[in-house]
Amino acid sequence: MSMHLHHPNLSTTGKKKVWDMQATRNWIAQLEHRIEDIRYYMERTIDWCETNGVYDDRTVFVCIIMTSVWVSHLRNEPITKKELFEMLGVKGWEGIDDSIYQFNEDYESFEHEELLAMVASSF
Repeated sequence: MSMHLHHPNLSTTGKKKVWDMQATRNWIAQLEHRIEDIRYYMERTIDWCETNGVYDDRTVFVCIIMTSVWVSHLRNEPITKKELFEMLGVKGWEGIDDSIYQFNEDYESFEHEELLAMVASSF
C-alpha cells in the first residue's frame, strides 16, 4: 500500500541518504498508527450511520471518505485519492486520476459527529 508519508531515508530530490534503521522503524510505526486511526474512525462512522438511519451506500461511502480526510488532516498528513481508494478496496483504484484531498478549513472546528451530520444532510 502506498502511503503519502515522507520516508526518512529519501531526500526531497530522491537521492538516498545514509541508512538509518531507527528512522525507518519510526516511519513504519507512523504509517501503522495512521492506518489504525483511520480504521478506528471508519468503524465509528459506520456505527454513526447505523444509529442515525443513514443506509444509502453513496452517503455512507462519502461519510467514510470525509472521515478519512478529516483524520489525515488532524494528523497533518496529506492523503491522496489513490491511497484512500486502495485502503477502502475500491476496484480499479490503480487507474484513477490521483490528487491530494484538501480538507475544507471551514470544518476544522467540527467534531467527528458534526462532520458526519453535515455530510449526510447534503444528500
